[in-house]
Amino acid sequence: MLESVDLQVHDGDRIGLVGRNGSGKSTLLRILAGEGEADGGTVARHGSVAYLPQLVATPTTSAREAILARIGVAGAAREVDRHLAALEGGDLAAIEAHAAALDRWLALGGEDAEARLAGAAAELGLAPELLDRPLSTLSGGQASRGGLAAVRVARCDVLLLDEPTNHLDADGLARLRALLGEHTGAIVLVSHDRALLADFADSIVDLDAGKATRYSGGWEAFQRERADARARASREYEQAIAERDRLAAVDREIRRRAAASAARVDSRRSPDGDKHAREYVRQRADGMRHRAARLSTRRAQVEVPDKPIEPARLALELSAAERRGGAALALEGAEVRRAGWRLGPLDLAVSYGDRLRLAGPNGAGKSTVLAALEGRLPLAAGRRRAAPGAVVATLGQDREAMGGERTATAVLRAATGLDETDARTALAAFGLTAAQVERPASTLSPGERTRAELALAAHRRATCLLLDEPTNHLDIESLEVFEAAVLDWPGALVVATHDTAFAAALRLDREVALPIPN
Repeated sequence: MLESVDLQVHDGDRIGLVGRNGSGKSTLLRILAGEGEADGGTVARHGSVAYLPQLVATPTTSAREAILARIGVAGAAREVDRHLAALEGGDLAAIEAHAAALDRWLALGGEDAEARLAGAAAELGLAPELLDRPLSTLSGGQASRGGLAAVRVARCDVLLLDEPTNHLDADGLARLRALLGEHTGAIVLVSHDRALLADFADSIVDLDAGKATRYSGGWEAFQRERADARARASREYEQAIAERDRLAAVDREIRRRAAASAARVDSRRSPDGDKHAREYVRQRADGMRHRAARLSTRRAQVEVPDKPIEPARLALELSAAERRGGAALALEGAEVRRAGWRLGPLDLAVSYGDRLRLAGPNGAGKSTVLAALEGRLPLAAGRRRAAPGAVVATLGQDREAMGGERTATAVLRAATGLDETDARTALAAFGLTAAQVERPASTLSPGERTRAELALAAHRRATCLLLDEPTNHLDIESLEVFEAAVLDWPGALVVATHDTAFAAALRLDREVALPIPN
């Protein structure tokens, strides 16, 4: 829930909007665009605003209709038609509303939007016939090109973009950067692509606990301030714990001395002349007890902040047998054929300790190669070999392992044989709460699913890890946890990713470039 968010977007601003999944980034963009209403406060808009989330695939909506809707032209045209119908019906009060709607339609470029869209599609390599196909039938790469076409065609003073880099290959990312550079108005960008944020944003707005904090100076300044804040939080936590422990130690010592003094007095068999001395010692003991009580109160009043969360890491150890030479997974003369499409023949071997990146444009077959390595995709020719004892774990774009109505705990138990307590402990080690692990796995956020799948990979004792664009839809915090978990992976690692920052962080040591299939 967003609370008391203050945000001003000025002409020429380049704002990166970040925060955890569920923190309200998309909600804030919709409110800024006027597609959602705030429950309180005021929202003022000056000039035209275009809100471009991911294109939503429906069975009947064509790519053309989805793009025109995203740039605001379709909605503006409907408003013009509605007020025009009122005028034709004799409602003269609709004159001003019709004029305002017409001005908005013209400002958004409605007059020549169709022609500009055709030109943008051709420029971006999106075949004209694809524009009139249902968006749901387009591939992820084709839909992402449609998203780029929307950015290219949009005419507005403020451009609001929600995760525009998902499913873009290297060429698509370069085109997006060029389009953002050409836009003369303000831009607010939600993205997990740290390389893009570093090159693009002049300020970062971080949504956390319902609040929006703006950091000037761009991504690097935000990272420095965030690191300083985390270090400060760790110091404050350690200092609070140390002060609480010190007061507890002093409390125990005072109580020990008071008890010892009282015991000595009570054990004495002294004449009446010692009454005053005994009373004096007794009063001192009582005074020490009161002091101890005050210290206990002070100790209880020491505020201990929440312990800063440290990213979890996979801690897998391969046996000597698993570390022997030879390939963990291999494709030999492998071919995959579909209607009008052929990949191969392909020879690819991955040994334990290899950190391999599959590269190539959308449509080159990276997901296909990963499926073939996993053994999930039958080969038309050639063969797949797996070393004895090889256990393959996959983490794909769709987070398939953590889907359906079963809970994350149930999925993990079924796959690993862990009991209830151990399964919960395993998931907690990757930052999942008790409430999260008992929800249907399909309701988890992408970041939560990623953490659950990492726990699954760790406890299956996987020796080969295949990652297919795993950073899509992840918030930056979850992405960093993911990187920390995979960084020290000791087995065979094969990654298909267009996220340059992610690839650099994993220190991948080999790249296989796939050509466009025949």
